[in-house]
Amino acid sequence: MRELILLSGVPGSGKSTLAEELSKATGCKRIAVTDLVRERGWYIEVEKDECGNNVYVVDMDKLEEFINDLKGCYIIEGVVVDFVPRDKVKKVIYLQANVNDLIRRMEEKGYCKEKICSNLEAELVGSYLHILKEEYGELLSCVDTSSGLQRSLENALRVLNCEKIPCREHSQEEWEEFFRYCWTQ
Repeated sequence: MRELILLSGVPGSGKSTLAEELSKATGCKRIAVTDLVRERGWYIEVEKDECGNNVYVVDMDKLEEFINDLKGCYIIEGVVVDFVPRDKVKKVIYLQANVNDLIRRMEEKGYCKEKICSNLEAELVGSYLHILKEEYGELLSCVDTSSGLQRSLENALRVLNCEKIPCREHSQEEWEEFFRYCWTQ
C-alpha cells in the first residue's frame, strides 16, 4: 500500500518544521525533495538564484522513478511537488503564512532581499497554489502556519482526516507590507 501526502508552500512557510511534526504524529516517513535531489545527485544542472546560491535543476526521470517505487506512507515536502501523479496522492497541504512571518523566517534563513521579494510575490499572486489547484483539485487544502506549530499540526491532521480547509486570500495590509519591504530603500 502507498499513501502519499504532499506538503508545499513558498520558502519560510514552515514545510520542514511541519513535515517533521506531522511525520511523528502519523508515523509516515518524511521526504524533503530538495535534500533528496542534492544528496543523491538527481540533478542535471546547477544554477544560481538571486542571492548567488545553488539551485538544482532536477532530473525528473530519477525523481519520478523513486516516487513510483515507494511503498508505505510518506510525506513529500517541497516548494515544487506537482511531479507526483494525482492518482498516487492522498492529500495535498499548501502552507500559507502572513507576509511579515514569511519575511522574518526567510531573513532568519539568510535569504537576500531579492529572493525574499520574489518568494513573497509568488505567494501573494498564488503562483504555486494555482498549479496545485489545477493538478490536484479537491485533494488540496491550506494550513496557515502563522497560527503557530501546534495549531498548524492540528489543522494538518484535520486535513488528513478528510476535513477541507480552504485557502485564504492575502489581505490588503499584506500587499502593502510587501510593497513597503520590496520597493522602498
